[in-house]
This record gives sequence, structure tokens and C-alpha cells, in this order.
Amino acid sequence: MRDDIKKILVLDTSSVVSVACVTVSTDGAADTQDAAGVKVVAVHETDSTTRHAEDLIPVCKQMLAQAGWERPDAVLVGEGPGPFTGLRVGIAAGQSLAFAWGIDAYGVCSLDGLAAQLLAESGLASDRAATDAEPVVTAALDARRRELYWATYARNGARVDGPHVTKPGELSAAYPVGGAGAGVRAEELAQAGIPVLSGTETMPVSAAYLARAWYAAGMPTAPPVARYLRESDAVVPAAMQGRQR
Repeated sequence: MRDDIKKILVLDTSSVVSVACVTVSTDGAADTQDAAGVKVVAVHETDSTTRHAEDLIPVCKQMLAQAGWERPDAVLVGEGPGPFTGLRVGIAAGQSLAFAWGIDAYGVCSLDGLAAQLLAESGLASDRAATDAEPVVTAALDARRRELYWATYARNGARVDGPHVTKPGELSAAYPVGGAGAGVRAEELAQAGIPVLSGTETMPVSAAYLARAWYAAGMPTAPPVARYLRESDAVVPAAMQGRQR
């Protein structure tokens, strides 16, 4: 991460559309930052899981205007896992904006951001430097088809398993599940004896916490790559492939 990269436009479309403008500390100084080294300048999320293409760019424009930025120094994009169309919208938009501005686009697993919020708001979080790598929480999003996208995290925020897409009953019952997926699949989780982190059942991925997770991971500079985990619902059935028109 270069020292001149301080203003980040963050966007995630793995669940709802969530966009944030944040500044990050690149020199160890945290006088204008929160405890995670990230200061949220503007943030907004929609409540729709189906209007990614319609909502994303207007929300980005709104957040940039609210922050008073003509352009950011870099774009950070949630890579999913998430619905095929939603992720394509977010990653394509992030890459296109970065190209137009002549800046870099970076990627981070969307569940990392969800886990950062779950850990912070549940009181389970510890210092990122902590050595305790035992899993304490599973972050989950709705994968439709009666399945969940999920990954398991340690108290220090490190991802220790996943991301995966499976039936709810395949998750471990040793620690609670949090995030919007827990609410959608609450009945199946209860039947399998898997606890739910109370109060998080409708929690989507937050762009602000996505930025915090990325910062805590050392601000990796790899470009965004979609984590689809399975084929698109629009895949042509095998019985129809190769038919003559």
C-alpha cells in the first residue's frame, strides 16, 4: 500500500448494496482514525437484495458527494460469496470506476467484513495480534436454494474455515452463526441444534466493516476476484446443451 492511498471508496453487493467512503492510516498515526485505523466519512446501504444494478452507481455518487471527494485514491470491492448477478455488478462497477479514475481496485472476501461486524458488536472480538486462533463465530449469508454462504472466524478476526456454500445443517454447532443468512435459515439451523448470534439475524455486509477487515489484514492489494462458489442459476441445463437451433 502506497502512502498516497488514503481515501478509499468501498462497495459490496454480496447481499444488499453497501457503499462507504473511508480514510485509512498508512503511517501508523491514528489521531483521526477509529480504533481499527479506519475513519468512516460516509456510509449508506440499501435494503433491497435485487436492485444492485439500479442502486449501486447512484449510491456511490451520493457517498462521494457527502464525503466531498471528487475521486478516491483506490476502490475496495467485496468479492462475495454472493449471488452471481449481484457480485458481477459490484466487481464490474468497481473495476470500471477505478479504470476511469486511473486508480487501483482491490478485493476482499465479503464474509470477512460481516465477521468483523459480528465480532465487534457481540463483544467477541480481541486484538488482531492475538494468537488465539480457535473459531468463535460463523458469518453466514443467504445462498438461496435453501443453502448458506459461510465462513468461520477466530476471535482475532482471522478466517479459519471457508468460504463454503452448504446446507445449514452442515455448519458446526460448536459456535454461533451470525449474519442475514442466520435469519433466513433460522428453522433449519434450529433443527440442527446450531446456535444463532442473537440480534444479528438480518445483518448484511457493511462496506464500513469490510474496510476495517481489509485494513486489519494489512491492506492487501490483490485485484478483486469473484467468489461465486457455484455455477450461476442461469447455466443452460445439460439436457439442452448442444441442441441445434
